[in-house]
Amino acid sequence: DRNVQLITNCGKNDLLHVNPDLMQSLLINLVDNAAKSYDAGMENREVYLTALDSTIEVSDNGRGIPKEALSRIFEPFYMVDRSRSKKKGGCGLGLALVKQIANAHNAKLTVESALDRGTTVRLTLP
Repeated sequence: DRNVQLITNCGKNDLLHVNPDLMQSLLINLVDNAAKSYDAGMENREVYLTALDSTIEVSDNGRGIPKEALSRIFEPFYMVDRSRSKKKGGCGLGLALVKQIANAHNAKLTVESALDRGTTVRLTLP
């Protein structure tokens, strides 16, 4: 319903030792957030999910996150743009949940973002 294409690249022989239900929640939240990053009229509406070796990455070419907001995006109820997030069905808990799931797996979670260029969230498992 968002007219966004999901493009995947996953290793065929990679075996990750994770809780499958928690990892599914993490991936749904990351892909959903990436899909919400596009404004009406933006072209190349694609979300990329890559899982190779012990790294899972979700990236988009959306609006990006301002640098001053990056340090807060994993806080419960924090939304970069409250007016836009509420229109798209957010309440600010998705990335807080992602952070908790990453911590439960002793994984490293990093975010790279640039305004008008997109965002990449990377989960590196031990």
